[in-house]
Amino acid sequence: MRFVLLSVLLITSLTAVAADGPALKRHHLGEWEKDIGYSGVVEVNNQLFISGIACAGKNMEEAVKYCYTTVHEILKKYNVTSDQIIKETVYTTDIEALIKAIPTRKSFFNSDKYPAATWVQISRLYSPGDLLEVELIVQRK
Repeated sequence: MRFVLLSVLLITSLTAVAADGPALKRHHLGEWEKDIGYSGVVEVNNQLFISGIACAGKNMEEAVKYCYTTVHEILKKYNVTSDQIIKETVYTTDIEALIKAIPTRKSFFNSDKYPAATWVQISRLYSPGDLLEVELIVQRK
């Protein structure tokens, strides 16, 4: 009986936290997201969680330019700048090529205002031709 009462109290309190918690707004950047089952951007309070932006190109330099141009277009849509990116995670199929493209990546940030970042080499991304995927957490003002 004690276990049942404790379980009911725990479930009730978890439900109350979820009901009173921050509102989530889910945004789609493209129709394919619904087909796969994810949201391109999830907004929670004053933060944006941007799903991985996958990028291909004839080389890493081109893929990096494409990725960060796309990042800036998304940020502009939400009235934020690269200064407000607090966390960046980059997945790449070639870390050495990404390291060589650091100057190109850095050019997309203002006045040395870089985010916390993690770069990980993996064997493959969702689409076989993609060279990197950039995932972001952004703080809105």
